[in-house]
Parts: sequence; structure tokens; C-alpha cells
Amino acid sequence: MAWWGRAVGRAAAGLLRGAAGQRPGRGPRYSLGRGSAPPPPAATELEKADAWLLRKAHEGGFLSWFRNGLLATGIGVIAYVQSDTGRDAAYGFFLLGGACVAQGSASSLLSLLRLRRAMMLPAAAAAARALALALPALLWLCALSLYVGRLEVELVTDERPDGRPGQ
Repeated sequence: MAWWGRAVGRAAAGLLRGAAGQRPGRGPRYSLGRGSAPPPPAATELEKADAWLLRKAHEGGFLSWFRNGLLATGIGVIAYVQSDTGRDAAYGFFLLGGACVAQGSASSLLSLLRLRRAMMLPAAAAAARALALALPALLWLCALSLYVGRLEVELVTDERPDGRPGQ
């Protein structure tokens, strides 16, 4: 048999052993609850630095989305105050600002959940970061709703235009 026949035979035998749960020289592949898994190796300085850089990049992405949302909201406030025709444009800017803030918060929360282990964050720290990501979005929504609500309220007085008290 040629050398390639022996190589194919060894590969097939390895696949069959792998399918049965055995790895050559290492014992069973799955323990089925017999014994515990070995502890993970300690993180090296390079892995810790990578986790730190990943956290900072994650935070920078959220802050840029939030900054753009605040910028669009500020332009909307200026357009709202300028004129009546600016009010229509202002609502568009308010929606754009809301979309930026929502996108930044949602994508940051999802990536935080996905990358928690790569960032080497314990569950409590990840929960605190999730709260820190959701809080600015809620504060932005409250501030915008109070501002727009204040502008839309018309004062109703009990006096008639001629100065006499109304009924």
C-alpha cells in the first residue's frame, strides 16, 4: 500500500475513535459528570492587556453613538426654537438622536453580553456596566420628553381677551 493509503487509514481510524468519544492518549472526550474539569490557566499579562483594550474600544463605541445622538438632539432643539417651519425638521433630528442613542445602547449591551468572558469581566461587573449603559439612554429619553412636553404646553388662562374673568 502506498503512503497515502496509510495516511487515509490513520485519518479514518482517528475519526472513528473521535466519534466514539476517545482521543488517542488522552482518555475519554466527555466525562459525563465523572470528575471536574481542570481549572483554566491563569491569564497572562498580554491577555489582560487585550481584555483592557477590548473594554476601552467597547466604551469608545458607545460614547461615539451617544455623542452623535446628543449632537442631533441639540440641532433639533435649535431648529425647534428658530421658527415654525423648523419644528418639522426638529422632530426629524429628535428621531435621529433617539435612533443613535438607542443603537449605541442596544449594540453595547449585546456586545457586552457576548464579549463578557473575553473582557474578563465577572458577572457583577458586567451587570454594573449594563446598568451604566442603559442609564444615559433613559436620562436622554426623560430629558427630551420633558423638553418637548414643555414646549408643547399652551397656557390656558381664565381671563377673556377683553380682560374680564371667564366662567
